[in-house]
Amino acid sequence: MIDPVRLAQELVRIPSPAGEEKDLADFLLSTLGRLGEAERGPLGTVLGRIKRGEGPVVLVTGHMDTVPAGEGWSVPPFSGEIREGFLYGRGAVDMKAAIAAQIAGAAQAASEVQGTLFLAYVPHEETAEGVALARALDQLDKPHLVILGEPTDLRLGIGHRGRAVIRLVTRGRAAHASMPELGENAIERMMEALGHALRTPLPEDPLLGPGTVAPVFLSADGGGPVVPDRCVALLDRRIVRGETESSVVADYQGMGAEVAVEEVELRFYTGETARAKFFFPAWCMDPEHPWVMEAWEALGHPPLRVWRFSTDGVESCGRRGIPTVGFGPGDERLAHRPDERVAVEDVRRAASAYARLLRHLLSPETKDLLSPRKRRNNSRPPAK
Repeated sequence: MIDPVRLAQELVRIPSPAGEEKDLADFLLSTLGRLGEAERGPLGTVLGRIKRGEGPVVLVTGHMDTVPAGEGWSVPPFSGEIREGFLYGRGAVDMKAAIAAQIAGAAQAASEVQGTLFLAYVPHEETAEGVALARALDQLDKPHLVILGEPTDLRLGIGHRGRAVIRLVTRGRAAHASMPELGENAIERMMEALGHALRTPLPEDPLLGPGTVAPVFLSADGGGPVVPDRCVALLDRRIVRGETESSVVADYQGMGAEVAVEEVELRFYTGETARAKFFFPAWCMDPEHPWVMEAWEALGHPPLRVWRFSTDGVESCGRRGIPTVGFGPGDERLAHRPDERVAVEDVRRAASAYARLLRHLLSPETKDLLSPRKRRNNSRPPAK
């Protein structure tokens, strides 16, 4: 039996900022190896498999990386300290408590699995969601259901807005800063372009909410008393269903700036590299989809919800159309903040819930779901 709280503490005590997840990956490989097969997959993803007989294929997944610890903590950020019923530490909510609950739940359910359970823990999700998971999905049997461990406060997540990072570039003409009239200031041009960009009307989704945009980076070339001839800004745009890369880029054309979706090359802890384009589609599951209803029933009919942030579901559901839901302990509002923490009791409840969920989904009864014409007679989940 695996104690999910103790495991969560151990995970929090292993720092794993994006691109530096090796120590945590090694620990998870050892842990999963005690449950079944375990290997290091593409881009350093940790892959576990428990297979018994024929049946559904379920993928339980999460990300190993965290944002940096930052300042302002009342406890050491990698102490895994428990205080007044809360486990503190960077990654406690996002999302090491969920990984611990998933593994502990899988350990409880392992002997009853009828089908294939994959566990996949990916690197660099905080930088570019879906990139590492895509490589893992390329080599796994296609899952019938993907379960994300992102924090849902023990509710059932069914989707979220997507994310696009837009690069704006303005150009001017350099001159001595004492004689600005002889040049054209790229910063001034960017200020005008940003004004237009931030006033651009954004669409709204009835389930996912309104689109939003926030400037997250601004830089100008030059140094000393020089009017800059180039300025770059990045916009974090949250997008809704139906928006495409071309439609989002079109919103910012004609504002006096060059417009493109940001692209970066990521270096993984294994030394591998991958190119990532920062356009991640919105997605949302139908609350009456058979796999959503099965998960909802197994979890005891929790409320449905959508996340405010983006997850690896952009790849599994947004791009590939694989049914995807999410379930995890913790309040998403505490993620990435000082004194990130999760209720100890919620970690235990999540582990028990995962055990019930996996027993239910990977059972002989769910084989009916593998036939598109068959559907079990579940009660109906409430719409959000």
